[in-house]
Amino acid sequence: MDGLSLYVHYPQEHNDLYKYSPSFALLMAPLSFLPATLGAILWNLSGALLFTFALIKLPLKDGDKKATFWISLPEFIGSTQGFQSNIHMVALLLLFWIYLEKEQAFLAALCILSSFFIKIFGIIGLCIFVFSKYSTKNIKFFLRFSLSFIFLGLFLTFLPLVFTSYDLLNFQYAEWARMLSSDITQTYGFSAMGVFHSLTGLHFNHLIFQVIGGTILMLLFLLSRNSAQPQRLLALVSISYFLILFNHRSESPTFIIAMIAFGIHQSFMKTPKVRWSFIIFTLGCVSLMYSDIFRSIKQSHLDVYCVKVWPFLILWPYSLFQIFQCRKKTLIS
Repeated sequence: MDGLSLYVHYPQEHNDLYKYSPSFALLMAPLSFLPATLGAILWNLSGALLFTFALIKLPLKDGDKKATFWISLPEFIGSTQGFQSNIHMVALLLLFWIYLEKEQAFLAALCILSSFFIKIFGIIGLCIFVFSKYSTKNIKFFLRFSLSFIFLGLFLTFLPLVFTSYDLLNFQYAEWARMLSSDITQTYGFSAMGVFHSLTGLHFNHLIFQVIGGTILMLLFLLSRNSAQPQRLLALVSISYFLILFNHRSESPTFIIAMIAFGIHQSFMKTPKVRWSFIIFTLGCVSLMYSDIFRSIKQSHLDVYCVKVWPFLILWPYSLFQIFQCRKKTLIS
């Protein structure tokens, strides 16, 4: 409103750089009028309620829902302590899938677009439309979703015009694009690229990994496009893993997305030995190793070798294998 860019540092105000959309800034504005403590509590509460609502709506047994909650709890606490938006992100992705299954096009479009306007990588969730349940087998639903997506996309894009001019809004979007383009630096984060770099010492363009990973994901989805609901839920799990593994900006608080996905994934592991092996290994690498118990080696070893990523290097291809394996059984039957 004052003509200043949202996407530059303001060290007198805070130590971070704003990276979300102009529309998200507008929707967050009411919290800025509250005392900081109250605003922070309401922000975390909104994420917790959104996630709880999504978890309740998932087509899982009560025991699996409870397991998902307890498995993700350490990362949930860590994310809320940092007042992160990652809980909102994963809750919106879950609700996006839930509303797709219920063929509620408007709500599904609202959820995926809301995730995009928080963090742009949320839009990757759209690749689930490869499955015929949402597209070729249900053209009417696909058209309704497309129209809702276009309408809501335009609405959310231009929503700030209620309080600002077109020129200033255009300036903010240009600044957002500039910031995002400059953010693509030679960094690997807690990702598959980070693990490869730590083990080899090589410097490379992370886009190579992202293209290869995206190609594998889409190819397996295409080959399994006629799968049933359990496999479509596994596809959402695979997408959530992908968001972490191939994001060059993944950091520790982002792993709440992967841990909630893992909580869902373990319910598809029918062999107790396999399930408990993955639970122990994943909780150990992601949560226990990054607790205060191992603080002395965190920066010198754990961060250097991206230990937090290790379980998902196995879990992501395993989830894809499970989807493809069930496809083969369906074809045989």
